[in-house]
Amino acid sequence: MIKPMYTYILFAALTLGLPGCKKETALPTTPIVGLGGDTWVKRPLDFWIDKNYVDPYNIEVKYKWDPYELNYAKNLVPVLESQVEPVMTAVRDIYIKPYEQVAGNSFIKKYSPKLFQLAGSAEYNENGTVVLGQAEGGRKIVLMVINQFDKANVAEVQRMLHTIHHEFAHILHQIHAYPVEWKGLNPDKITAAWFNTTDEEANTQGLVTAYAKASPDEDFVETVAVLLVNGQAYFDAIVNNPYVPQASKKILRQKESIVVDFYQKEYNIDFRKLQEVTKQAILNSTK
Repeated sequence: MIKPMYTYILFAALTLGLPGCKKETALPTTPIVGLGGDTWVKRPLDFWIDKNYVDPYNIEVKYKWDPYELNYAKNLVPVLESQVEPVMTAVRDIYIKPYEQVAGNSFIKKYSPKLFQLAGSAEYNENGTVVLGQAEGGRKIVLMVINQFDKANVAEVQRMLHTIHHEFAHILHQIHAYPVEWKGLNPDKITAAWFNTTDEEANTQGLVTAYAKASPDEDFVETVAVLLVNGQAYFDAIVNNPYVPQASKKILRQKESIVVDFYQKEYNIDFRKLQEVTKQAILNSTK
């Protein structure tokens, strides 16, 4: 079974030392992409992005193919331009607007990454997992599987918004660390082989999803994403499932309480209100 995963990258560096012969070649005369080699005339979509992202938030949305912004070692599909506006409208209405309404106009401008990179497909790994999104150092969020997006499909909208809220929660906890007590709630359940566990099994162990088992950080952001995107009723159903042991129910409620307190204490955000506003935004966007 394919398991979704998300990645958070802080820094990556690779240094290669290659001894031996030296070969000199002439510099290429063709302009490099990004340095004069990519020119195009703005079209209505580009003006729409300017109006909805660049001008109000100083956020860039890149949908044209750029291998330097994506994992060049993976086979990825370019974005269908017809998908860009529907996807980014949902991002604006379900991610940005709720935070604006609850946290104020300056919150997104201050904390949101300044680049959304879009990819048409996902990254597939040999272990059966699939990467749906990435956040890099607080600067960029990569959204994948854009070509499958359908705003009338509530599950699909929730999947994409889960990716965004997951990645954004990574950024927030990197700025202000969540309480250290989180890591002591069920450390024995954390494993690199999280993909061998189903979501239902993870619930019985006190985690909201299987991917939450990957690390305490992933556990934290998965809990945030489930509470915001899937909603309180969904979370309560997990906790109230008769197959979930009492000890795990207690852990899940402790995690919920930590998330609510974290948003209030570190960012002065009423998490319960953010939940309600996000819920209504999803309903409005999928009508």
